[in-house]
Amino acid sequence: MKILFFINHLADGGAERMAATLLNHLCKKHDVGLVLFCDKKATYSIDDKISTQKIIVKGNNRVIKAMKRISKIRRLIKNTEPDLIVSFLTYTNIYVLIANVLIGRRIIVSERNTLNRIKSKSIRIIRRFIYSSADKITFVTNADRIKFGLQEKSATIYNPVLYEPYFNYDNRSKSIVSIISYERWYNKGLDLLVKAWAKIAPQNPDWNLEIIGKRDISKLPDEIAIQNQERIILSDWSDNIANELRTKSIFILASRFEGCPCSLIEAMSQGCACVVTNCEGGQKEIIEDGISGLIAQNEDIDDIANKLQMLIDDQKLRRRLSAGAIERVKNFDESSFFAQWDKLIDEVTVK
Repeated sequence: MKILFFINHLADGGAERMAATLLNHLCKKHDVGLVLFCDKKATYSIDDKISTQKIIVKGNNRVIKAMKRISKIRRLIKNTEPDLIVSFLTYTNIYVLIANVLIGRRIIVSERNTLNRIKSKSIRIIRRFIYSSADKITFVTNADRIKFGLQEKSATIYNPVLYEPYFNYDNRSKSIVSIISYERWYNKGLDLLVKAWAKIAPQNPDWNLEIIGKRDISKLPDEIAIQNQERIILSDWSDNIANELRTKSIFILASRFEGCPCSLIEAMSQGCACVVTNCEGGQKEIIEDGISGLIAQNEDIDDIANKLQMLIDDQKLRRRLSAGAIERVKNFDESSFFAQWDKLIDEVTVK
């Protein structure tokens, strides 16, 4: 069938990575076209069989830009006549659903983060209203699916693990690692992590904190002076993050809110002992506290520091959580991810 896939761009984020993963799967059986809304250079590659085009709208007036974008999307849908539309991320979903209202093509929209990440009350109201016109809505957590309602037309599809599990916990460095894009420092809780590390760094002189991500410190507010902190290592993003993770002892995600964090699932698959916060999002549905990781209180710097210190002090606990994490991520198998999407597409298109 002919599938038209919409997303803002294919750079950096977990949602974008999952979009590329899904696109490369769908193009094996379908005629897939991709529509992007900005010129940002892609981080994730897609199959050459996927035709790509961009809808770029410029200007300073947000309302006029939105109307122009919706008009161009509507024209494209009419000209393309897809059997199915798939859209990723809230704002893109809203544009595409509005454009499709009078055309009536089958459409699946996908929320990729916790619902409360959208702070604008008006956008929340628009989302709640316009999503009812979708054929299916996917979420990355059960909590958000239930909270949103419309359960008769919604599904939870967790992000998959894309790496083979790494069982060896020997010869790991005394490193705590986090994967953070600096422009998302607030929702990733980078400030909380730096403050928690400052509490325990003096009594752990043989340990360090490594932050892997885009090293543009200009994206950070002045109060997060990473470069002045004791034993904080800044590392560029790696194309082979699995190799990086399997050398580290502890993984930390101190987020204020999340969707279904790919970095956490990846770290678990590579046998890191993991610490996460119990913020809104998928961590509580991924980690079993004390079995496959430790859960700290959200935005609680002391508790984050205490959980990290527990792992530093107890190698047996680290090894046990490492084994539990690898066992747990068996539930996030890539083939299951594809099977769930294939089933959902069949449900929407075979009506």
